[in-house]
Amino acid sequence: MSNKSFWAIISLTLGHLVTDLQAGALPIVLPHLKEMFSLTYAQMAAIVLTQNVTSSVIQPVFGYITDKRSLPTFLPFCAALAGAGFSAIGWATSYAMILMTVIIIGVSSATYHPQASKTVNFLSADNAKAQNMGIFSLGGKAGMAVGSMMMTFLLALEGGIHNTMYFVLPGLLVFGLMMYYMPEYKRVNIEFSIKQATSKIKKQNAKLSYFGLFLLLFFIFLRSTVHTGLSTYLPSFFMKFRDCEPVFASLLVTVFLLGGVVGTYLGAVISDKLGTRAVVFGSMLLSILPVFMMDKIYNETIIIVNVGLAGFLIVASSAASIVLAQTMLPNNVGMAAGLTIGFSVGLGGLGVTGLGVLADNFGLPFTMQVMCLLTVVCALVALKLPIPASLRKKF
Repeated sequence: MSNKSFWAIISLTLGHLVTDLQAGALPIVLPHLKEMFSLTYAQMAAIVLTQNVTSSVIQPVFGYITDKRSLPTFLPFCAALAGAGFSAIGWATSYAMILMTVIIIGVSSATYHPQASKTVNFLSADNAKAQNMGIFSLGGKAGMAVGSMMMTFLLALEGGIHNTMYFVLPGLLVFGLMMYYMPEYKRVNIEFSIKQATSKIKKQNAKLSYFGLFLLLFFIFLRSTVHTGLSTYLPSFFMKFRDCEPVFASLLVTVFLLGGVVGTYLGAVISDKLGTRAVVFGSMLLSILPVFMMDKIYNETIIIVNVGLAGFLIVASSAASIVLAQTMLPNNVGMAAGLTIGFSVGLGGLGVTGLGVLADNFGLPFTMQVMCLLTVVCALVALKLPIPASLRKKF
């Protein structure tokens, strides 16, 4: 891989970061929107569901489209539009307007992720695909964490929730950077298209175990439900049931997402060393304890450590999951990215809506226990995932 290709990957990673700033900032503004518009927990969850459906569930459609015709020129515009959409949420005057801004953010994200991830795949050498996908995934997790911190900081300034307008600035900055590397994006996409046409790639998808792919998507759905559920309800739980200050409750979301940043990259590196199953199963098995302890601890220092550990472990398998799907679908890497980054993760928003209904009817402490049970089920599913020989342990 050339030096220019590496920096092109970094630019796509920064675009991923900027596109996902909104995903990290949304849980921070939700409690404020709840108070402003007297929302129920189910309505809060519906906002998350709308964001996930528009940004994630429809991603395979965009992935399929980009597998037929690459659209790298869309990438910088998507990153800029996502920021512009979130900038308006603080100025919403109704619940319907909130949902409309979330849809704008979501569609921009849905367009960006499949094309960007397949471009990273094309830019990467065969022996560095997992690591580079880990770097790209790191951008998304970092974006969520930075978005959380940025929104927490902006809420403390004069103007409060209206300061969401500043989210338009990162999008504009990364727009210029991505335009600079646009020739590199176009080059690798064109080269792959030519390679497909001239080499007559065999229909490897015919040998695909569709049950195995279903298990992988179900695994990601469960993992996403737990991860999104915790990031959505942690502030409300600790403010209501632990009498924590709003600033501390917001800090927990940031710590949770920062743990995911570290876990994403280290999980990708460990996957190259120990194999995909070790990361996919091991991370979920180890995450059971911190999720179980989430509603049983009171010391603030221990709470912070526990939340960070949970964030680290739950998403440690994210990069390995993407590479696994792309290995299962070698002729449709864009759709594979859409299914793993998008569809199954977005269905996690449906799971969060169910968690919201449970919270309204049985309370948040009960809902926290349900998320622990989902983590156990997720670990069991990981044991049954079919791992191709190329992704098994190597020495």
